[in-house]
Amino acid sequence: MLYLGYNTWITYIYSKVNKITMNRIVYFVMVILFATSCKQAENPKEQFLKWVQKGVIIDNVACKKDASQSYCLYLPVNYDITRSYPIIYAFDPHGKGRIPVALMKKSAERLGFIIVGSNNSKNGLSEVEINVIASGLLSDTKLKLSIDTNRIYTAGFSGGARVAGMVAQGIRGVKGVIACSAGCQSDGKPIGFDFICIAGTQDMNYFEVKQFSNYLKSSNQPNQLLVFKGKHQWPPESTLAEAIDLLNLYAMKGSLIEKNKSFVDEYLQNSSRKITKLRNSNSADSLAKAYNLLSQNMELLDGLTDIKELKSSMDELANNAILKKYLDEQTLLESYESDKQKEFVSSFSIKPEAWWNGEIAKLTETSKSVKSNLKSDVSMRLMGFISLNCYGYVNSALHYQDWKTAKYFASIYQKVDPENPDCWYALACIQANTGKPNDALASVKNALKFGYTDYSKLKNDPLLIRLRGLDEFNAIIKR
Repeated sequence: MLYLGYNTWITYIYSKVNKITMNRIVYFVMVILFATSCKQAENPKEQFLKWVQKGVIIDNVACKKDASQSYCLYLPVNYDITRSYPIIYAFDPHGKGRIPVALMKKSAERLGFIIVGSNNSKNGLSEVEINVIASGLLSDTKLKLSIDTNRIYTAGFSGGARVAGMVAQGIRGVKGVIACSAGCQSDGKPIGFDFICIAGTQDMNYFEVKQFSNYLKSSNQPNQLLVFKGKHQWPPESTLAEAIDLLNLYAMKGSLIEKNKSFVDEYLQNSSRKITKLRNSNSADSLAKAYNLLSQNMELLDGLTDIKELKSSMDELANNAILKKYLDEQTLLESYESDKQKEFVSSFSIKPEAWWNGEIAKLTETSKSVKSNLKSDVSMRLMGFISLNCYGYVNSALHYQDWKTAKYFASIYQKVDPENPDCWYALACIQANTGKPNDALASVKNALKFGYTDYSKLKNDPLLIRLRGLDEFNAIIKR
């Protein structure tokens, strides 16, 4: 190479340098492309937004780490990953995530919330299983969604309400819970988050919910009790909308978000109109609702607006003779309700069916009373209380194939709650295993008639195996 000419040498050197330069260019281009592709892969929120549809309920979003876990999702129309949004994780006792999401959809759109409903959390699971589901749910949504981690909330109905409370107590950062038809386990320590209790006037868990709300008030923990006319069920859309409004107001009180004067003013104006309408009716029940709403607003709006007028109205109403009489009657009836619950608990497996038939007949008669809504509601709640206990006892007896005990509880169950699909399902299991296949088939039909929908259980339940020889039963489970 030393003997090459000058031009040849220069050409040789240039080609080598050019080759090295080109190699470096190619190398850096590859690095940039790789980095860009990694950046895209590391932005799952952006990737998820390309798949999901805003302003529409998505029934099934599979968790990335475990596709057997899924959730129902609603994102508001204006959802944008450059912003963060408050989120509500909702738990239905039967794993039907769409129910709470559909009920909260309008509020989510109005106030800019993300709503997530678990499709896996349901009654009957162990605490370990619930923890796995909840942690998977939170992990997946935090990966895919733009969440305001200072405004994480949970909600649930019945067993789902207990899950909502358990999740809030077990995971740091949850700011509030909407618990419908159930309270929350308490160890005597402050719960550390805002609590919205909701119950129907004829809900068998109404008394439990009210007691829990009173406990929170006595310990100066932020909470509200919302009551609607109804049984043991998810509250109506309007009641849940009110609950979400309360979470928004609590967020302002806690400086999680800036105070929104127009929102506060609008809330107060709407409440004032309701209170005026209730007071003008002058019925005992309406006056009690007005009094409770005033009390709610006093606690909630203190620090957000002037509450002098609210206090004046509340003081005036507190001296109303009709209201005083109503509240006294309510206290006496709730004491009676508590005593009857204890009596019923001690009477299961001891009192004969005839005794239960008599008690149920008296409650049924009182539930039809037109003279007192309070007495009617208490009777409905006590019948629901008997029904709930029968559900637990009959399923325990079925588990141990104790047909005699199962028959005892199923008889009471059927008498107190004749349109409950779970009652008819339990009866079908008993009849199928005590030589009454045709009766069992009729009970299965009644279960379906009154709303039973778990066809997978119908098909695979070993307690119904003796029905598989019936063509009509096989036609049912093939649906």
